[in-house]
Amino acid sequence: ITNEVRTAGPVTAPPHVASRLGLPPGSNVIYVERLRWLNDLPLSLDLTYLPMDVGEPLLAEDLRSQDIFGLLELLHEQALGVADIGMEAVNADPHSAMILQVPRGSALLLVERLSHFDSGRPVDLEFIRFRGDRLTMRAQITRTAAKEYPHGSGREPS
Repeated sequence: ITNEVRTAGPVTAPPHVASRLGLPPGSNVIYVERLRWLNDLPLSLDLTYLPMDVGEPLLAEDLRSQDIFGLLELLHEQALGVADIGMEAVNADPHSAMILQVPRGSALLLVERLSHFDSGRPVDLEFIRFRGDRLTMRAQITRTAAKEYPHGSGREPS
């Protein structure tokens, strides 16, 4: 995978972004837009928002070949901890369609990820649009047996 940094710099945070990052409305944030390529074909469009004090040092770094999470931990000497992740199917808007080289309205997988430092501070809000025709997702889930089910029913609630 290679990264093409399309833009990086300060912007006024959209209201939803400011709220998710715990910032006052109208706050400036660092915005990074990257197009990720796999085997010379567009894979995903990554839109990243970071609080100014967290994101500004990234602007002096090589965002094309370095991982943003690794840079955050290195530059701020803090580990990343919890990430809240949501996924949904969306239709490609005109901008995403043009960048990802798909027809407008094509099916995309949208991943919204809010990453926090170990301290709990939200520091990286990403909206990643993946081309559905270039993505396979797999997971392994281990179920831990409960000692007792709620209500003493002996089975899981439905």
